[in-house]
Parts: sequence; structure tokens; C-alpha cells
Amino acid sequence: HGRFERKKWFQYNEPHVKLPHIAFFAGAQTPASFPAESLPEVGVVGRSNVGKSTLINQLCGSLTARVSDKPGLTQQINFYTAGRDLHLVDMPGYGFAFAKEEAAKSWLDLIETYVRKRKTLRRVMLLLDARHGIKANDREFMELLDRSNTQFQIVLTKCDLVHRIDLAKRHKLVSMQTEKSRNCIPRVLMVSARERSGLNELRKDILHTCTLGQKYLANHKKLETIALTEYLEQLKIYQDTARAKKRRQ
Repeated sequence: HGRFERKKWFQYNEPHVKLPHIAFFAGAQTPASFPAESLPEVGVVGRSNVGKSTLINQLCGSLTARVSDKPGLTQQINFYTAGRDLHLVDMPGYGFAFAKEEAAKSWLDLIETYVRKRKTLRRVMLLLDARHGIKANDREFMELLDRSNTQFQIVLTKCDLVHRIDLAKRHKLVSMQTEKSRNCIPRVLMVSARERSGLNELRKDILHTCTLGQKYLANHKKLETIALTEYLEQLKIYQDTARAKKRRQ
């Protein structure tokens, strides 16, 4: 009786969404080193130390992507194959204060060439530290993506380090700040690699972006439909019982 009064919205504990394990298959320090275009690709980019490699590992249940506490470790574009379905692409971090100016420009030029010319690139996941939001370097990179007509989506990382109220404000602010971008997906995701929260939603977006939803998520949709049907049946029994009691009073 009570649980239907309290439970106004249908709630569904979604099963874990799995991405294939990843394997490193190419690294490129120049455009000439880019591997041949084949599978759909999703790029991961952000400021140095925003947690790109850690997130890639958590998404795929892997330790393949090299992680370090030292910013600026990734100095090339790293290509990872996820099964035989898609590629995840780890790009060098921008905004690394201690990088030599020439090196930093070289990394940015490499990334710009990649996003401009890569025909198999489906989307760029632009990671932002939830504690800081959009900084000047992030804004510049978003403008680069807009200029190259590259579709991208904002992902707030390290959300476990931000108080829930502040996180909600940050999410709303970032959503408003990206409204005018013609290539930004109007759905800001929030994740915590350490707490492993929000990863299911990001995995689903990656799969749908690469048109793999039917292959990986069809069973999830079926389970959700079954759970919703069972809930509605129980709700109807409760409502019929409540009406019968009311008539007897």
C-alpha cells in the first residue's frame, strides 16, 4: 500500500552496460601516422589531468590506457580498439602549463587535423573537471570543434569531489554556456570514475553514437519494458483495491 503512495515515478535499476575490452593498436604523433579509417571512432579530450585515460579504463573495465598523476603524459593521439565494433581515441590534454610552447602547439595542431579530416569520427567527448567548469582553454577548444563542424558532448568528471548542490549549479551553468554552440549535444553528462557513477549513461551514448545500440542494448530495453509492465500491473491492483475500500466506507 505505502510504497505506491511514496513511489510516484517509475524507478528501474538498470543492469550494467558493458563495452568491449580495449586494446591499444596505434599511436600517432603526426597526421601521417593516423591508422587507416575503418570502425566508427569516439574521441576523448580535455584539459591535462582531467582524467581522460582513467575514464577510458573505467568505461571498458580495463587498465590498458596509461594513467599518471603527472599532467601532460599523453603526447600523442592513442587509438584503442573496443572489440571489432568501435575505436576510442585518447587525445593529448590541452592547457598543460609546463609544456613547452612549441610542443603544446604541435599537440593542438595534431588534434585539429584529426577532428577536421577524420571521416570515421562520430563524436568528441569533451571532459571538464566538475570543480572548475568551462575555462578559457576549454572555450577555445569548443570554438575549434565548432569551426571544424565536429559534433561534441560535454562530460563533467570528478563529480564525487563536488557537493551535490554545487554540482547541480555547475551542471546548469555549463548547459547554459554551451547552448549557442551549433555542434554541442544539448545533454551534459556527469561521471565519477572513482565512484563509477554515470558510466552507464556515457556507455549508452557512445554505443548509440556508433549505431551499436541494437547490438548491445536491445536486451536492456526488453528488461526495462518487462519491469515497467509489472509495475503498472501492481499499481492497477493497488488502485482497484483502494477504490473498493473507499466504496465500503
